Amino acid sequence: MNYRKFIFSVFLITVFCFSFGTRGFTAPPEAKQNMILVADTLGVLDSLALKTQFKNPHLSQFYARKALAIAKGQKSTEQLIHAYIIAGVACIANKNDSSVYYYNKALNLSDSTKNKTHKPSIYYNLAVLYSAADYYKTAIILLDSAIRLAEDQKNFSVKSNAFNALGNIKMQIKDFSDARRLYDSAYRIAERYSLYKQMGASLSNLAKFEKETSSSIKKQLIAISWLKRNSGTEDEIASILINIGNRQKKPDSAIYYYKSALKLVQNGNLPSTEIGAYNNLAYSYLDKGDIITAESCIANYAIPLALRENVKGWIASLYDTYADILIAKSDFKGAVTYQKKAIASRIEADNQRASEQVRLLAALLDLNNKELTIQAKEKELLIQSNHLQRFRLWFLISVLFVIGTIFVALWLQQRSRAKLQREQINSAKRIIEMEESEKGRTARELHDITGQLVMGLTGEIENIETLDPAVKTQIKNKITDLGRSIRLISHRMNKAMLEHFTFEELVTGQCTDMQKLTGIKILLEMPEQSLSLREETIQHTYRIIQELLVNAGKYVKNGTIKIIVTSKNDKFQIHYSDNGPGFDPEKLQKSGMGLMNINERAKLIGGRATVNSTPGSGTTWEIIGPVDGKK
Repeated sequence: MNYRKFIFSVFLITVFCFSFGTRGFTAPPEAKQNMILVADTLGVLDSLALKTQFKNPHLSQFYARKALAIAKGQKSTEQLIHAYIIAGVACIANKNDSSVYYYNKALNLSDSTKNKTHKPSIYYNLAVLYSAADYYKTAIILLDSAIRLAEDQKNFSVKSNAFNALGNIKMQIKDFSDARRLYDSAYRIAERYSLYKQMGASLSNLAKFEKETSSSIKKQLIAISWLKRNSGTEDEIASILINIGNRQKKPDSAIYYYKSALKLVQNGNLPSTEIGAYNNLAYSYLDKGDIITAESCIANYAIPLALRENVKGWIASLYDTYADILIAKSDFKGAVTYQKKAIASRIEADNQRASEQVRLLAALLDLNNKELTIQAKEKELLIQSNHLQRFRLWFLISVLFVIGTIFVALWLQQRSRAKLQREQINSAKRIIEMEESEKGRTARELHDITGQLVMGLTGEIENIETLDPAVKTQIKNKITDLGRSIRLISHRMNKAMLEHFTFEELVTGQCTDMQKLTGIKILLEMPEQSLSLREETIQHTYRIIQELLVNAGKYVKNGTIKIIVTSKNDKFQIHYSDNGPGFDPEKLQKSGMGLMNINERAKLIGGRATVNSTPGSGTTWEIIGPVDGKK
């Protein structure tokens, strides 16, 4: 096993997340066309409801009910939410508690379907209601949410409106510096995206902060020019004209602006703004001393209009104004009568406002209670979710700890094995080095003693007188050949002498010597090109072949030995076979030093040795090793 290619498998943990939703479908072309027509119809009804919400609240609510009926007939959550918003807008003039109901329906539907498109508008309209009920803190929170969501939805008209509404709240609580900053933010957003209606509204608010009357009027006139680019802005323009008239020092200039406002609101049927314009116009005529025209403005126009529309707050104010006119006429008795009427109407107006305020507060409190219940449930779900997340986290940590422990254990085991392998290799090297040293010493002794023996034997034979000279010469030649062979064997036994021979020369010489000494037939095949082997590889491979031939010399008496050396890519292979008696490798492995030497030397060169032998069937070896030191 090659431990340097050790691969560690890491566990993969999959966490399943469940989500619920509806599957999308492709509507047929007719259905798509119908949805477009419905959306267009809702848009028209929305526009009509907005235009008539103050002029004619009942008509506005009629348009809203129509839009709601159409939306409920469709299977579009988007259109139904839109219709609920239209209904809320239509009710805001005289049924603001109903507005809370419809906005709440729109908000719940948006939350349940995760539809964020209309949420900025819902939050903005709810904030307006909270502000009307003097719940400024909640209104500010809702407006902040509207601004954030409007930014996400790219609904910059709602974003600008929300900044304007925040500025209005700051004005109510006398935080004028912050109010100015918020109006400025509203104007910058509107200007960046060419939202003319919002530009006019925010600029008219910024005009309030101008110390110079001329500068204020200039900004208000610019605001009117922006508002005129949008239809349905008559009420806003008329209000600005009334404000400009209020800042005029000359009655005639004021009268001009009030009459301009009246012209707009009379055409647009805006009773509250019309009443306000008549009231201010009456005072301007009083300033001029034109009591008759002033009285006509109140008695003939303003009071009848207020009574018809049942605007009790304005009725009380108009009675006060008429009392002032009667005082100017020196009709003190009539003035007292209208003062009493004004007080009675004021009480009725306050009661009406209080009743509306109570209904609105009740609706808002009910909404708050529902929100608190939802928040409590969400908190409970959040706690459960946190518990589940903590469990998953600890489970993941536990799994990672187990994986880490297994990894460390395997790493330590691998390290121990590697250390044991290194120790085994080092031990094998030391044993082989000792063996090589012993062979070197034996080779030197053989070399030294061989020359003396050859000379001695040759001299002895020469002194034998009875032998035929021809026989003597033959014996001496054989002794000389034997000495030469022994010296060659001693050279190949000596590690230092191996450096002077190539691998092919060593193997060929070893086979030739063994064949001469034992008489066994040895068939050797070498590659055509010389093998490029390291010195260490040559040494160990040669010793392996030497060990195989020595073993064969002991057991293969009359057989044949075949050695085939081949090379392919970065590996060389030595195939050895003989037809000797064979052996049992498992039994011999425990006691045979030769087998151990062959295997250890193969490992030392980064290769392997495989034996295949059975008693009576000969023996084969496959030795594979790297060329050029590649493993």
